Amino acid sequence: MAYQTKGTQPDGGGVDVGPMRRIGRILAIGGFLSLTLLSFPSMTPWMIAAWLLVYSVLVMKGRPAWVPLALCLAVLVVRLVPRTPAMLTLGAVLLYLIAVRFHWRYMPARLLSWRPLMLVVPWLVWGAVFWEHEAIEDCGRPTFQGWKDTSVIVCIGDSLTDGMLPDRGYPDALSQMLPNPVINEGVSGIATRQALDMMPRVMKHGPAIVVIEVGGHDFLKGYSRASTKANLVRMIDLSREGGAEVILMEIPRGFMIDPFASLEREIAYEKDVQLVDDTWLRQIVLMSPIAPPGMWMPESSRLSDDGIHSNPKGSREIAERVAEAVGQLVAASGGAEAAGTGR
Repeated sequence: MAYQTKGTQPDGGGVDVGPMRRIGRILAIGGFLSLTLLSFPSMTPWMIAAWLLVYSVLVMKGRPAWVPLALCLAVLVVRLVPRTPAMLTLGAVLLYLIAVRFHWRYMPARLLSWRPLMLVVPWLVWGAVFWEHEAIEDCGRPTFQGWKDTSVIVCIGDSLTDGMLPDRGYPDALSQMLPNPVINEGVSGIATRQALDMMPRVMKHGPAIVVIEVGGHDFLKGYSRASTKANLVRMIDLSREGGAEVILMEIPRGFMIDPFASLEREIAYEKDVQLVDDTWLRQIVLMSPIAPPGMWMPESSRLSDDGIHSNPKGSREIAERVAEAVGQLVAASGGAEAAGTGR
């Protein structure tokens, strides 16, 4: 089969497009890349789907289409997504397709003959990624039985749990949504080491559910990811040894790059706990009174004037997500009606 000469394929790098069109293409790619880098972890499957859609359109047009795959893979590497089986499989598939389609970029007949397979395979792997992503957030363990309105929920965490007056933190709002006793064991500024030391006090309340929101200060204080993970895992183990199930709240440590590499998602995958994805905090941060778009809508602000801690509106929004997690967790043990009472 003869190779085409360079420049006859639009993605081959030799087509002379006008300078304005070239600039427009660069700006469009840059803007799309920025949006995908800023997407919440909870949106990761849809971010990948967006890149695969661009890839699929280019494939249907007979283009080499390796560029969107390369950019998608770069985003996944930069974002330090969890190294789970489906995600690792996706990375391997993307890498293979990038290599093959780049090598065949001047062989349209070969690209055409393999087009069905090269369209179907990445989407099948994406389906596995989506299923795995959803499964990570939901606890699949046989959970506790006999959930009642008197079952105790204990929330342990830092200032986002403790609250900053006049706000009393999300546990106060949670207690208004559920009939259950909700105990706030939040302490401003604590890291996971201090939270772990507090576990005997937490378990004295006889909780049915322990909500863990801690780990942000570990990064701020320079503690390692490994020590943070070990402390969180030990907290989960102690909770379960005491007969409680755990809701783990994902902590964002950066908008584009997570220096702790999706730590809470990794723990949720390994320990099978109910996860509240970090959309809970990212969305209220977007409504900060000191930065757009929140500064343009002060009546909708979810953060206090320091731009860090939630105000009562923000705490209620966090509580709604925790209440949803409680409902999902209790539903697995047949107590869904009790969990929804009083909401």
